[in-house]
Order: sequence, then C-alpha cells, then structure tokens
Amino acid sequence: MAILLAWKIEPSSPPHERILPSTLAGAFTGGSIGGVIRGRANVIPGMIMFSLFGYAGQHAYNYLDRTQPWNNTVVLAKNTDPSAVYDKMNIETPEKQPLWKRVLNSKYSPMKVLSDKQYEGLLREKLVGVEAEIAMVDEKIINAKAKATAEADAVRDRQERKVER
Repeated sequence: MAILLAWKIEPSSPPHERILPSTLAGAFTGGSIGGVIRGRANVIPGMIMFSLFGYAGQHAYNYLDRTQPWNNTVVLAKNTDPSAVYDKMNIETPEKQPLWKRVLNSKYSPMKVLSDKQYEGLLREKLVGVEAEIAMVDEKIINAKAKATAEADAVRDRQERKVER
C-alpha cells in the first residue's frame, strides 16, 4: 500500500499501472519474511516467490474486475464520471457491490447471498417437504395400526374357534 501511495496510484488509474507496484510490494514482503523467519539465505527466494504472487494476484484481480458487469469496454478518462458514460450509452448505472458479495454471487461459488424473500421462499419449500413427509409417516402409522388390529382380530377369532370345539 505504501508503494501505491508513493507512486500516487489512484483508484481511477488503469489496471496495468498497478502490476509493478504489486510485484515490488510482494518482493519486499517476501524478502522481509524470508529474512526474518528463515534467515538471510532465504531473502532472494522469498523475494522471487512473493513477487510472482503479487504479479499473478494483480493480474487475476485485474481480469476479474474487468469481467464484472459495471466495467464495460469503454475506457474512461481519469476524471470522467462513470454514470455519465452509462447515460450516453442508455444503460442503467449498475450498483457496485462489495467484493464478498461479488465472490458469493459468482457462478463458481458454492454459496449464494439470498435476500430475505428468497430465504423465506426457500424455507417455505422445505416446510412443504417436511409436512409431506410427516403426512406419509402418519399414513404409514394408520396402515400399521389397521393391520395390527386386523391381525389381532384374526388371532382372537382363531382362539374363540378353538375354545368352541
């Protein structure tokens, strides 16, 4: 973050300007951690690995950010208001969501953010399923009781016939 501030990288700067600072920040972090934790022989390998992690991570972030619906192929000038571009293109200005919501709503996530109405609907579906299972179990109990009483009546009839003989 300090490197980004030192180079005066602004949030509106193009994504390719963020790759070098992220790589250098990763190298500094990896060298520091490697030197402190594992000794000075691991400074260079730590710098190399963490710079690769910073480079790859920034590239991945840039790619994922570019694929979001609010980032069209329109290249904005540094001081251009994105809503003005959307107005020119007759597109509704999308609402930017926090990162955790974007991750959970992606098609690759096993989890999903639900609104209260969606959650209520899901619970109602499950409740209907549970009620159906309860009805099936009640029906089985009634059938079992009827069968048991029929068998008991049959046994009683047999015993009465034996007694009569």
